[in-house]
Amino acid sequence: MTPLQSKLLEMLIWLDKYIREHNLTYYIFNGTLIGAARHKGFIPWDDDVDIAMPRDDYVKLCKLLKQPTDHYVIESTTSDAEDFVYTFAKFYDTSTSMTEYLRKDVCRGVYIDIFPLDGIGNSYKESVKNYKVIERKNMFLMTRVCAYRRDRKWYKNLAIFLSRLIPSFFVNEKQLAIDIDAYSQKYSYHDCEYVSFTTSTYGEKDIHKRELLGKPIELQFENRSFLAPEHYDEILTNTYGDWRQLPPIEKRKAAHDFIDLDLNRPYLNDTGKR
Repeated sequence: MTPLQSKLLEMLIWLDKYIREHNLTYYIFNGTLIGAARHKGFIPWDDDVDIAMPRDDYVKLCKLLKQPTDHYVIESTTSDAEDFVYTFAKFYDTSTSMTEYLRKDVCRGVYIDIFPLDGIGNSYKESVKNYKVIERKNMFLMTRVCAYRRDRKWYKNLAIFLSRLIPSFFVNEKQLAIDIDAYSQKYSYHDCEYVSFTTSTYGEKDIHKRELLGKPIELQFENRSFLAPEHYDEILTNTYGDWRQLPPIEKRKAAHDFIDLDLNRPYLNDTGKR
């Protein structure tokens, strides 16, 4: 493992223990789930960890860890910080520092993404329709906060450019994130046949039957075991297609850009940064 992956594993071990002690439900998801299912650990080039939680459990965890515990803390959409403009939560190691390449340089710690799972509909057609509304809102938010990237399709960079022609006093990114998060809770996770987390990179491919998540099962990850969806094979196939096959070599690269990464410098000590 890379030093960053080792740190992320350390964080996941702590978070897994904490969530279980508080009788909450979580599932490893996205690339972390592929890593467990295909590699029994990290995808070799991966640089993050993702988990998803039913909305009720997600809210409870965010409240429990709103204040630092040991050297960990959660920041969510309800954070007072104006520069936190995500519609999901991030679990930080406060003993580290990380600055990602975004429109605005935001310094926090190494993190695990935590996505809330919400109901989206009782038929696939209804679910896609409901998801599209949230997806449009979220894509607009992304054009306001993402950085230009050379490896991004030209029309996406153009959308970012055009979006930023709208003055900031007309569009408050923080409030937009809050509104998206609130709208995502329109349907209860437990009352819908289909569920999703509404900030997915894969759009409607991440709409799943709730029964596929089922009761969490243990899945090996770096000589440990963490909780995964009961029918993870079907979920991964829905989202990624033939997930057992490695992607082309040119696509085997990390998903994030870091301007600064220090695994030994507490970000809370950085003057003027939070």
